[in-house]
Amino acid sequence: MEFQRDEEVWEKNVAALRSREVGEDLWPPVPERFPNLKNVAFISGRPFPSLRVRGETGRLVCLHSTHDPWKEAEILANRLGGGESQTIVALGMGLGYHLLKLLPRLKPEDGLIIVEKEPEVFFAALGALNLTPLLENPNTRWVVEPDCHSVVHYVKRQVRPGNGQRLTVFAHPPSLRAHAWFYREVGRGLKPSFPRHVRALGVKKEQLRVLLVNPDYFLIPEVMRGFRKLGHEVRTVLFDRRREQGEEVVRRILTEVNDYGPDLVFTVNHLGLDRQGLLMEFFQRWRVPVVSWYVDSPAIILHLYEGRPSEFAYIFVWDPAFIPEVKALGFEKVFSLPLATDPEIFCPRPGASGRTSVAFVGNSLTGAVREKMRRLPGSPAFRRLFSKLTQAYREKPFRRLRELLVQSGWGKHPLILRLSQEELTDLEAGIIWSATREHRLACVRRLAPFRPVIYGDPGWRRLLKAPFIVRPEVNYFAELPLVYRGTVVNFNVTSLQMKTAVNQRVFDVPAAGGFLLTDFKAQLPELLEIGKEIICYHHPNEIPELTRHYLKSTRQREEVIARGRRRILAEHTYLHRLKTMVECIRRTI
Repeated sequence: MEFQRDEEVWEKNVAALRSREVGEDLWPPVPERFPNLKNVAFISGRPFPSLRVRGETGRLVCLHSTHDPWKEAEILANRLGGGESQTIVALGMGLGYHLLKLLPRLKPEDGLIIVEKEPEVFFAALGALNLTPLLENPNTRWVVEPDCHSVVHYVKRQVRPGNGQRLTVFAHPPSLRAHAWFYREVGRGLKPSFPRHVRALGVKKEQLRVLLVNPDYFLIPEVMRGFRKLGHEVRTVLFDRRREQGEEVVRRILTEVNDYGPDLVFTVNHLGLDRQGLLMEFFQRWRVPVVSWYVDSPAIILHLYEGRPSEFAYIFVWDPAFIPEVKALGFEKVFSLPLATDPEIFCPRPGASGRTSVAFVGNSLTGAVREKMRRLPGSPAFRRLFSKLTQAYREKPFRRLRELLVQSGWGKHPLILRLSQEELTDLEAGIIWSATREHRLACVRRLAPFRPVIYGDPGWRRLLKAPFIVRPEVNYFAELPLVYRGTVVNFNVTSLQMKTAVNQRVFDVPAAGGFLLTDFKAQLPELLEIGKEIICYHHPNEIPELTRHYLKSTRQREEVIARGRRRILAEHTYLHRLKTMVECIRRTI
């Protein structure tokens, strides 16, 4: 059954509204009949009323679950703590589902102030749900007003200092996503009136409840096993980041938080956290630390996220070169945390050694570059500019886009000035990946005399011909340890987004009992002893000679493998990294 606006409900709500004491509430003139709505619209084809609004940035936001808004409302209402008497400021009313579910939970002396920015949302609610329980409640006040300063002034007049009640914010997340700036300013204006309700820090406990935000990223399973081995309880919230919309992801995370009550939230590269910063604000209010372990450029990603950095946000970066830039964005708790390995996956497998002379496992990045280019202007002129920028970046890598544009003289190019912020982000990532592809290809080609096997995506078939042997991608968990152990010389070349850090192969290959020839990075001697525990080249010209030497020097090769594996098992597993992470949070929270 599809929802139809109910004139009888409208009339009942308006009658209850008009019976309220004049001056109690702050709302716009209410018409006799249901008005035509311009900025909001009911979603058709649903059995329950649901509303879509155009937010302050122009994006459309759905204010309620289109499947079961009453269940969603119950979850929201359950989040509100009980205890002593309180006056609740409800930021965002939507159609009122969560407020109707909240009402029976209030004590007779509790006050409720409902704040809504958009008058049309208020009118839609009057024509959708029976709000008379709220409208007839003597302890309820309504503030429907688009000016945040008027809202703050009104609410402060309603709160009597010294009445023994604490003032609590009850936020409706979709409303805050639609009008983030408005509700943030209301919250700031009221903050001095709010006695802070301090929640105990769960992260101080010996055994933690950890919520992993899991978008099917390669690092999450290893982290989950690591936390459990350390004695912590772990739950994951699953979603498909390619198919599921941000609002549904946020709802699912909030549902898990409500059900599970985590002491720590963990994600990789901020995946799952909304760009408006509402989840971070929620976690800050509940004093739950949120860890984001960055294994890609944090400066590019974090630039897309709005809102003030939370004091409960912990950023761990795999490349310490990014720490100053992340701190410049306002994050205070930023720490270096290198990658690691899981020795249960990467361990010597019997009967696998010595079947391939030289191999490289990695992506050609052809598809990644194509995907970024698809989001950018497709004109021949823009593609020529992209090629020039890629070449300039290759000649002097590790520069941010702004620096690259200024130094290359293209900062005020008309094609650049027309790009949106998201397009500039795509451009920067595309340049880095395109330059990395060319750099990776140039280094891999130095292996030609050894007829190497290249494991990766189909893009390699267009880039490499004989004597290279191109094979399909291998499964990270089941097949990759066998490849590493079964190759005499595994080759590595690091992405150009990593200025000082080493990548995953540096840990996984020795742990699997394989030999690795890798490029030098400043972080490398801090992790392994060069020449004894790891072998590296400083320039691509050294690749053929080093490869030839270690193909012949079996004893030297086996000694490097043994020493490197011993060091990695002693210092560089995910257990070591997670211990460091938790200790760091407990020390600095």
